[in-house]
Amino acid sequence: MELDLDAKEMELLTRTLEHRLGDLQREIHHTDRATFKAILKADEATIRALLGKLKAPIAMGM
Repeated sequence: MELDLDAKEMELLTRTLEHRLGDLQREIHHTDRATFKAILKADEATIRALLGKLKAPIAMGM
């Protein structure tokens, strides 16, 4: 699947994901339940991967 975003949309999506990543990190830190913590860590990994994909074109000068 391809998703075409203009610069404004890309910036908003990146900011939103970065904000959620910060929230997740705080949640992970304060969570005692192992099962829930594992779910949050999986979400964190997915968001980091998405941010990597979003930032790759910028790093390549696109």
